[in-house]
Amino acid sequence: MYIQLIHPPQRISATNYVSAVAIPPLGLAYLASALEAAGHRVGVIDGVAGDFNHIERVQGQALRGEPFERIVEAVDPRADLIGIGIMFSSSWPYLRELVRLLRKRWPNKMLVVGGEHATALPEQVLNETSVDLCVVGEGEVTIVELCDRLQQGQPLDDLPGLVRRVGDRIVTHPPRERIRNIDDIPLPAWHHFDIEGYIALRQPHGSADGRSMPILATRGCPYRCSFCSASGTWTTRWIPRDPVRLVDEMELYMHRYGVNDFHFEDLTAIVRKDWTLAFCNEILKRGLSISWQMPAGTRSEAIDEAVARAMFAAGCRQFTYAIESGSPRVLERINKKIKIDNVFASARVAMRAGIRVQAAFIFGFPFETLRDLLRTYRTVLRCAVAGFHEINIAALAPLPNTPIFRELQSAGRLDMNDEYLDSIFGYMDFRNYRSWHPNISDRGLRGMILFTYASFFALSYVLRPRRLWRLLRGLSGAQTDGKLAKIIKGLRTNTRLLKTAPTG
Repeated sequence: MYIQLIHPPQRISATNYVSAVAIPPLGLAYLASALEAAGHRVGVIDGVAGDFNHIERVQGQALRGEPFERIVEAVDPRADLIGIGIMFSSSWPYLRELVRLLRKRWPNKMLVVGGEHATALPEQVLNETSVDLCVVGEGEVTIVELCDRLQQGQPLDDLPGLVRRVGDRIVTHPPRERIRNIDDIPLPAWHHFDIEGYIALRQPHGSADGRSMPILATRGCPYRCSFCSASGTWTTRWIPRDPVRLVDEMELYMHRYGVNDFHFEDLTAIVRKDWTLAFCNEILKRGLSISWQMPAGTRSEAIDEAVARAMFAAGCRQFTYAIESGSPRVLERINKKIKIDNVFASARVAMRAGIRVQAAFIFGFPFETLRDLLRTYRTVLRCAVAGFHEINIAALAPLPNTPIFRELQSAGRLDMNDEYLDSIFGYMDFRNYRSWHPNISDRGLRGMILFTYASFFALSYVLRPRRLWRLLRGLSGAQTDGKLAKIIKGLRTNTRLLKTAPTG
């Protein structure tokens, strides 16, 4: 079969710092490689890299990349199946229009949607569009078996990992079991993507420390935080790759693309001390001159002094501790199994080793009290005193089908509609934070977050004034000393692009 995969354009904002990240899509690249390894033909339309500097407005939102009409016309007429990856539920209200245009132009082609949104809300996708089916959960095995059966004219009735339309009914198939040996998955098919364009863009997830590339070392997360959708998509099985195979992939990108900075996009990469040390030792054994970062959440339990020193020696330059709250009561309520003192102990040894550390927090849990919020504020100040380089504060976003989402929905405080989905985009938007707390307004939440940011950086720069100088230097140079400078530069880019956008 011939499969046409589509990476949709990306929504951007001048005040949403997540929208200042633009990286090649790992999920779609893995699907493409699995399909090609199975003997299928693949074409990819990257709706972001197709035109990094073009802004199109759809339903009032600014989208970076190819206009929908151009994407629709770029579909190869020979394609048998069109697959669309939808990572974020906040993009669904406007991506419905892309689906509508694809169906109108290509009425006889099978339309398939996958990704986080299709996994969380497959019935919504099928009810609101003419999509034929959704691939839910881990997609490589499912998409290959789907295409094999379609090619051979076999029924789909017993194929796990699907939610599909059958006549006027929606049929949910049994879930697909997780892939146990992820080293068997072929490496991402990056030959379908403009990797040089993404590298030159310099908008990675972490700081821009060189020629950057996203990569995965593990899959899954063994924890069940109540605000996170990971366990619903991946279950709680954490599976690491073979460190030797992982470093082989890193070396491949060094030679093929000139990469010298790797950004691990794992849900939770650092879980086992022995695996982390084996990975670091493999890099050191080969004498690779690289840097690498873990910009998503990192657990503290596996990072002691020996591990921190090994990580720095192997090129690790920064990672993030996902603390979320300074209140033990809130941590217990959200099922966040950490001890704050242990995080600080781990951070101290990491900073002594030379690693930049960031702390991540969430404000606005619906059950937080004033005392809880003050404890989180004091923990943020404690981070500044301890020497944390940066913090990240998000407003709570009740992601679809998470425990917090279901709690708000059952209480009648959350309606499944476009307004809700759009609000998810605002969880890291300085201008559009949405509060789900019964006693805190949107404006009040914004004030708390901005005041806490200001308090952290003011105290941090008073105690360590050289950091302010490094920030200013990073704003004027190609490389950035930390994520803050990269975010500021990324939002500048977004602001410049938005000035060229149509006003419709």
